[in-house]
Order: sequence, then C-alpha cells, then structure tokens
Amino acid sequence: MKKTTMVSGLLLLALASCARGSFTTLIDFEAPLPPGLVPNTFFQLSAVNPNSELTNQYENLGVLFSTYGGAPYAVLVDLTGQAPSGVNGIGPANSSGELDYTQSLDVILVQPGTLIPAVTDGISIQGDLEPVAGNVNFSAYDINGNLLTSGSAPDTAGGLYQLSAPGIHEFRISSESGTVAYDNLSLDTPTAVTATTPEPETTGSFALGIAALAGLRLRAFNGKPKAVAKAMKRASIG
Repeated sequence: MKKTTMVSGLLLLALASCARGSFTTLIDFEAPLPPGLVPNTFFQLSAVNPNSELTNQYENLGVLFSTYGGAPYAVLVDLTGQAPSGVNGIGPANSSGELDYTQSLDVILVQPGTLIPAVTDGISIQGDLEPVAGNVNFSAYDINGNLLTSGSAPDTAGGLYQLSAPGIHEFRISSESGTVAYDNLSLDTPTAVTATTPEPETTGSFALGIAALAGLRLRAFNGKPKAVAKAMKRASIG
C-alpha cells in the first residue's frame, strides 16, 4: 500500500460531498467511531489488531463487512493523508489475519439494527487518494448470490465506484494492483426483501454466516486473542 501524498482540506470536503451524492446513508469511518473500534496500521500484510476488525459495528446503518475468500471481517485502517474523508478508511484481510489489499472487500446489507437480510438500489465507495496503474473491479449481487451488475474503472485519486440496480444485497470490490484502500461507503438505506424469496439452502447459509460474524465480533470485545499470523510489514509502494 502506498501513502505519500497530502491533500488540502478543501479537496477533502469536495470528495466527501461527491461521495454522498444522492444516497441517504454515508459511512466515512471517522470519529466518533463505534465503541472499541480502533484503526490498524496501513502497511500491506501487517497483522490485524483484533480491535480493528470490522464486522457488524455499523449494523445500525444496515451494513456488515467481511472479506470475500479471506477473513470474516474487513479492517479499519489509518489512512492519514490518503483518506477522502480525512483520516480513516477500510481494507480487506486474508485468512491469516493480515491486512491484504489483494483481497476483495465484501459489504453485506441488513435491515438497520438487525441481522435480517436487506437490499438497496444503489451503493458506492471511494478509493484512496494515491492512484496506482490498474483498474478497480466491483460487482453487486442479489439475496440469492446472483450477479446483478458489475463495473470496472481506473484507480484514480478518490475514485468513485458506484453501482445501481434493484435488489442489491452484497457489494464486492477489489483492485488489480492490490494496493487500494477504500473510504466513504454510501448507499440508500437497506430495506426488507419483498420481491425475491431466497431458496431454503441460501437462507440457511446466510444465517450461519451472520451468526459467525456476530460471534467473532462478540469475542473480539471480550478478549479475543491477537491474530496468530506473523506480522509481515513491508515498505509502502511508491
């Protein structure tokens, strides 16, 4: 991950305004943070502090976080000088408990304040402020895991990656360069699923996944041991 450029306050305000757009909910990952949540160092393959694990802390806004094919959580990251919102952003983590920008960040929607699956018609997120050659790829899925729509766009400073479609339940994003962190998640408030009923096996799998996320979060706040993976800090790119 690369972190070198500082940006002006006016530019940050402009980027934040752009991020919200016409959506009703904006999560900028800035203070005040949910209780117990602290930012992790931004270095690629650094061990994830258990108190930086991001799962259901924004459940009140209808959003859960995970890493597709990696850890069952995302990571709150200190992006000072590189966060469109100001200081913090988020990134994915691998199954060894390390911050890993090569993984896919996963956003799952629930009815606000519950773990009941929900959907929205539009969602977006911004990349960090230090571009690296390559595209950012993103996709949206319905309650049954079916692909609804997808997009691909160059990694630009504060790039906005947005999708719109009826019935978005899951949003997934990754970068070809394996260097991009994210900020300013924006979406329309998730609502109950009415048009599509999941198959029984889909419903069961989802319930198990949500239970696992909730269990991990509870353990994290009750002395969950530190990640066993060795810290493999390396110099930032660029």
